[in-house]
Amino acid sequence: DGVSVAIFYVKDMSHTYHRTKVDLNAQQNSVTGGVLECQNPRLACVICEGGPKAIKRYIRLMTVRMKWQGPDDAEDEEEDEEEEDETTGEGEGDKPPKQKFNPDNKCELVWTGMSRKRLF
Repeated sequence: DGVSVAIFYVKDMSHTYHRTKVDLNAQQNSVTGGVLECQNPRLACVICEGGPKAIKRYIRLMTVRMKWQGPDDAEDEEEDEEEEDETTGEGEGDKPPKQKFNPDNKCELVWTGMSRKRLF
């Protein structure tokens, strides 16, 4: 038998959106693994293992479906900025600063294969 394994290179996984999506989708697909994150240079290595179907779905999620550069709806972001400008001065310290997406971000499948047993 064995377990399917996939390794991904992610240029920047510091945004909360990416961390949450990677974790939630791994749980939903019963995929185990880990993330090795480096600060300088900023990069991450995502290692995941699971059944063949689960890994196939997870590879598609990471390489095709995930929006690594941020959401496509740039108009919504501009509207949010305008709303923030109108409310300045009233409780500025209540809301943490909005995290920016890295426009150069990307995710690549480095390796996929089989392992004898689960390691995570």
